[in-house]
Amino acid sequence: MNPKIICHIMSSVDGRLLTERWTEPFNGKSKGELMGVYAAIGRKLNADAWMFGKNTLQEGYFPKKFHTSDKTPLAHPIPYLAHKTSSRLFVVIDPDADILYESSAVRGDRIVTVLPETAPAAYLEYLQQRDISYLFAGVKGDELNAAMKALAETFGVETLSLQGGGIIDGAFLQAGLIDELSLVVYPGIDGSASSPSIFEYIGREQAPARGLSLELLSTETVQDGVVWLRYKFHK
Repeated sequence: MNPKIICHIMSSVDGRLLTERWTEPFNGKSKGELMGVYAAIGRKLNADAWMFGKNTLQEGYFPKKFHTSDKTPLAHPIPYLAHKTSSRLFVVIDPDADILYESSAVRGDRIVTVLPETAPAAYLEYLQQRDISYLFAGVKGDELNAAMKALAETFGVETLSLQGGGIIDGAFLQAGLIDELSLVVYPGIDGSASSPSIFEYIGREQAPARGLSLELLSTETVQDGVVWLRYKFHK
């Protein structure tokens, strides 16, 4: 069984994700203070693991890439469980198998990276040396169902908080894996048609939300104009 997946995201009122483009809060507070509200709400979800996309991880934490001349994969790769140093996990999908980690945790939560079965053996050895857990999601590393099943069965994850960006959210949407949407609406506007939105599916499917419907579970005005909406996905 897959873990329960809650897409937890903060957007402007027009559904855009680039915080630097949002208008300023009406009451003189900083955007950072309102982002803190989003983080506090996220803790209320009590997820065993959380994740965001590879681009977001590299931009904010680990910008360097791992390089090796030997691309030979293992014949029968198996997941690796590092030492348990935190109760919560941070998960990232890395289909290129090339993130160079400078630590084994993100915000204190130990890392689990999702890789293709063709990941170089040299890279797997590097991850083990860094005491970083990994699992596999098919030949290309993009089989999300397989990844979520492994998270549940091998790592004991029951609830996952998916925190964007739009591309990873869109991939999970198209795969029909999202159980709930926790949408925190920032009281500001972007206004640009070119800015990424909550769901940015990239692929052949022309209607990635086909067959899905949303049931509103709750609405809460939190503080400083921030609104928290929770929806259940029906499939």
